[in-house]
Amino acid sequence: MNIHLQDPLACFPSGVVLLTAGHGDDRICAPARTFGVLSPEGALVMWSISRHVPCATELEQATDWAAHVLGYNQAALASRAGATADDVRVCAGADGIPMLAGSAATLSCRRVTSFTCADSLIVVGHVTGFARSDIPPLIRHDGTEAVGIDINGRPVDGAGPTTATSLGYLLGTAFFYLYGKMRDVGGRLGYDNIEMFVLTALGERGGRTRVEIETLLAYSAHPTSLEAMDDLEARGLIVSREPVNGIVSDTTFDLTEAGRDVVEQFSRAGLQVQTGMENLLGAPETVALRALLYRFAEKIDTGSPAAWL
Repeated sequence: MNIHLQDPLACFPSGVVLLTAGHGDDRICAPARTFGVLSPEGALVMWSISRHVPCATELEQATDWAAHVLGYNQAALASRAGATADDVRVCAGADGIPMLAGSAATLSCRRVTSFTCADSLIVVGHVTGFARSDIPPLIRHDGTEAVGIDINGRPVDGAGPTTATSLGYLLGTAFFYLYGKMRDVGGRLGYDNIEMFVLTALGERGGRTRVEIETLLAYSAHPTSLEAMDDLEARGLIVSREPVNGIVSDTTFDLTEAGRDVVEQFSRAGLQVQTGMENLLGAPETVALRALLYRFAEKIDTGSPAAWL
């Protein structure tokens, strides 16, 4: 393809489709270059691949084949042009066609016709069966893979012209929702916010120094409280180890067995809160939110004065 043409064409988002065909030891698979619906009423679809793909001839001659819309976590399969179906987790379909496990949707098809155009092989098929899962699809857009979601309701543009649509308001609202739920959990267990924070931080990674914990507290807008550390140690939840150099700020802390039990209670409660949030959003939106927040956290963690993990 003309390298200059690739840039504008990348603006068109599309699902990523993997084709499978063959039987037994002759199973083949290849990612489609394009995939589209020719006639919903006639149940006709088409796909194209490069004529230079090693298995192009076999795919063109296949009487039956399957088109799999890849799931959000199957990006590694998108580049396996010409790979054998043994390279992916498959199971035999009703017609013996190798079916890809874990895809967002699958169409079983029978060949109608095929033809070549420039460097592409184009195949038309009639849909004989289909299945769809709750797995969010993988979307290719602007040359990269992303999670496909369908958000219903009031549109939110990127500019954030009002308080209600600004990132600060939306992230703050989500944070206080989660924070409030976990604060209720800590209160029922008999711990205040700072104590929960210290125990959770040591649960993520032990051996933190006093100054590191103080930095974490300050960075998260919690007031530094040396009394909280002393209180947790007095209650047998954490244990301190004096530094070799004798500098108090280099004193390190670890959880005791009792402290780990408390953190485990926090963890179980947190998973319940997370499950509730996932149920409110649904699978596609949950996956998209996690992916975006993970990407954001990766970018800001490098500039943070203290590392949580």
